[in-house]
Amino acid sequence: MKLTFRIGAQAGAGVMVTGRMLGRCFTRGGYSVLAYPEYPSLIRGGHNVFQIRISDNGVSSPITKCDVLLALNKDAVFYHKDAVVDGGVIVYDEKIDISKFKLGKKVGKVALPIGKLLEKAGADEKMTNAVEIGATLAAIDYPIEIFEGVLRDEFGRKGEAVVKKNIAAAKAGYDFVKSKTKPITSVKPISEKRKMLIGGNEALALGAVKGGMKFYAAYPMTPASTILHYLIAKERDFNIVVKQTEDEIAAMNYAVGANFAGVRAATGTSGGGFALMTEALGLAAESETPVVVFLAQRGGPSTGMPTWTEQGDLRFALHASQGDFLRCVIAPGDINECFSLAAEAFNIAEKYQIPVIVISDKFLSESYLSTDGFDEKIKVERGKIANSLPALPPNTRYKRYEITKDGVSPRPFPGTPNGMHVASSYEHDETGYSSENFAMRKEQVDKRARKEEHLLKELPAPAAYGEKNADVTLITWGSMKLPALEALHRFKQEGIKANLVHFAYVYPLDEKKVKEILGKAKHTVLLENNSTGQFAGMLKQYCGWEPDFLMLKYTGRPLYAEEVVGEVKKLKKAGFKGKKEIRVLDEENLEYYNPKKYGL
Repeated sequence: MKLTFRIGAQAGAGVMVTGRMLGRCFTRGGYSVLAYPEYPSLIRGGHNVFQIRISDNGVSSPITKCDVLLALNKDAVFYHKDAVVDGGVIVYDEKIDISKFKLGKKVGKVALPIGKLLEKAGADEKMTNAVEIGATLAAIDYPIEIFEGVLRDEFGRKGEAVVKKNIAAAKAGYDFVKSKTKPITSVKPISEKRKMLIGGNEALALGAVKGGMKFYAAYPMTPASTILHYLIAKERDFNIVVKQTEDEIAAMNYAVGANFAGVRAATGTSGGGFALMTEALGLAAESETPVVVFLAQRGGPSTGMPTWTEQGDLRFALHASQGDFLRCVIAPGDINECFSLAAEAFNIAEKYQIPVIVISDKFLSESYLSTDGFDEKIKVERGKIANSLPALPPNTRYKRYEITKDGVSPRPFPGTPNGMHVASSYEHDETGYSSENFAMRKEQVDKRARKEEHLLKELPAPAAYGEKNADVTLITWGSMKLPALEALHRFKQEGIKANLVHFAYVYPLDEKKVKEILGKAKHTVLLENNSTGQFAGMLKQYCGWEPDFLMLKYTGRPLYAEEVVGEVKKLKKAGFKGKKEIRVLDEENLEYYNPKKYGL
């Protein structure tokens, strides 16, 4: 069983909180949930959308259609009327005149007298969304009592009176629909065990804290901002320090400085902010100071499309800052990987004394997904920490950058007896003292480079999912794992043998591991949310391997599972011959930020 809800309204009308509350109604009934928001980059105005998909056996991709449209204004009816499937329903305020809109003949309409229902419930206009959610739940015959619990959790801090009024408003909407129309289906809880509904950025933040992070510095930038917001709200609960800095340059330097002092610290931003951080990223590399950066991608270049998604910053992360140095780039693909890999990033950073970039995107960072919970068995590994050092000979410094076989030199924290050394942005000798000695320069560069060989041994091979001996193998990195996983379910229904190879560790790449797993594939299709196939280029450059087909989408939306399945079916029908590059465009091409264009 799968159902899709779409909520649409003007920015500021509470679409996001409405969507989250509706999603939580279903996770409390044991359902899998994906909640995917869309909004233009406007402070006021424009049109916001929140899609909620629920399933009894897993869901991970947005789709183009919906069963229930919750239209909080006239624009929502116009923008999404064609998305409602036959047998679906539109729930809207009776004040909205929808007579001029051509609707599907088999689409139901529920006009709510919201003003009268609020008055009856003794509620105010701010509680309109409670009425709408109550009405939506009645349209699918879902227990209103579950929503009452959600309302208590959401508004309990505002007092019992506010909670009771919201519950009364929700019941008013629920009872009205129940008395006026038959439900389009009957959805009941499938388990008493609740699932957790959590955003990608929140999962990254929780993983970082579980991994020992004690300090976070950042300047707000969509779509990374909610990491900062969440951590600030939980600062005392987690016993951490969170600093909103004056800009991204300061944020990165704060994080590098804190790590130098021995505190696990991180920063987070999007592409434009990361551009400002690159000089300090090089400082971390030269001084061999560990640091973790959360990079949430959006459409570029420059300001680009600030509130839409893309995987266009992979090469940027790979080459940020000048000179040659090792960094590790990790790209979580789902909510559980956000948690576990955020924690692991700190281990890698400290063990190898390198920058680690955890790269996500708007789709994963700001979507909410259900999970049964996280694996909290996180092991903290700090690497070569020099806590106790012998006395140094007179007039000497500690060899902080001692030439070692594995490239990693023991690291004393400031204040460690006998651990005095220089740490700067200059090339240096083993004590850290600035040096332009050519032989020492080569030795230090080679020392830092030797870390890669040992890091590659530690990094796991790409993960595989689905059928063995499949006819087609999907390849993903980062968030494209989500539509690919759902595509596997659809392929099974279509009788197509398919599997998935997912890269969560995208750099460095181990040629042997990559070829071992991908060399067995019959036909390969690599999915990327960018226009140039950046990861495909990396696989060719570092591993000498190329996919048979490259599926690209760069409209500002993620690839949808239905698009992946549709394109692969075309390839199969053609015997996996033809154009090697597939460019996917959205069917829905309305400008949400410009309702006047459509006479709204």
